[in-house]
Amino acid sequence: MEAVIAGWVAGYAMAMASTLALTFLAIRTRESPVLKRWVDSEVSTALLAVPIFMGAMLAWTMVGLILGSVYELGDLGSRGDALGSPSGPFLLGVAALAWLPLPPLLIVWRRYWWLWCAMSGAFLGLFGWLMPLLADR
Repeated sequence: MEAVIAGWVAGYAMAMASTLALTFLAIRTRESPVLKRWVDSEVSTALLAVPIFMGAMLAWTMVGLILGSVYELGDLGSRGDALGSPSGPFLLGVAALAWLPLPPLLIVWRRYWWLWCAMSGAFLGLFGWLMPLLADR
């Protein structure tokens, strides 16, 4: 049960990081036709942070609950540790998941490469290290 709660905590922290990133993108791309189609131009960009956070919180905490359940049901805490994480196989799996979105994002939106790398790093840090450390306490 500790792993599931730890997954939720990591998911909530990832939701906060995603909110910052998505709000930044909404401010930078305010004049894009895609954003204009979804959001009226009279809506304040800062106000967009509220629905962004609500959606990110629901999505990332669900991902955290799922990853925490996988960690718990797979008994991955008892596997060998690696690079400071209590579970080397889980860290490797999370690293693979963190790397997956990078190539398409770097091809489509190369301008924000630093944001994509930061978000992948946050995912790796929160789910690969923080979640297993919290689950083992």
